[in-house]
Amino acid sequence: MANAVILPGERLAGLSADLFHKLQAGSLTLDELALFTQRKNPFEIAAVNSDVSGVFRLTVDCGKSLEQMIAAGHYDWKNSDITPKRFPIKGNGVVECEARYFHFNRNIFSEKAIEAMKEAGWESAQIEHVLSLGATFPEEQRKFPIIGLGSVALVGGDRRVPCLSGDGSGRGLRLPWFGNDWSARCRFLAVRKVSAA
Repeated sequence: MANAVILPGERLAGLSADLFHKLQAGSLTLDELALFTQRKNPFEIAAVNSDVSGVFRLTVDCGKSLEQMIAAGHYDWKNSDITPKRFPIKGNGVVECEARYFHFNRNIFSEKAIEAMKEAGWESAQIEHVLSLGATFPEEQRKFPIIGLGSVALVGGDRRVPCLSGDGSGRGLRLPWFGNDWSARCRFLAVRKVSAA
């Protein structure tokens, strides 16, 4: 099955917590539940009802200012500590990249997530990638928090990273702590250069 991931047995707890959270929040769809319960291998889960699954393209216009990129996302709230001085846009012109989520199905610290992405040949997304995702696929962040570990800024003595989050009441651009033990719900945005045809 396309986009299917076989999860090792030790990740059952994280997967169960993710499914329970979705059920509790009222966001677990019948299709997702059916896909889980009807499998011969209950650890095989496929991405369903998602605007983006697997590898997808992101277009980042580095000619825009941070403020313009944030405005393009039409967020209902944003952390005021997200400033150009703390989060400078890197690169020039319009950049095409491949992107994907890393979902570990368990709690994980930032350093371990970064290491796993690098080992798989991906780089942690920077703020310009996160903001491009938020503007291009605005409904994604209502499904799960999306973190960009490639941009880290010191705010009030703590390292902070950009995060898209939301629910039925709105969409936001947050600035959580880099040192978090991220929950199993979180997705980590990763990018790489577009592969040659």
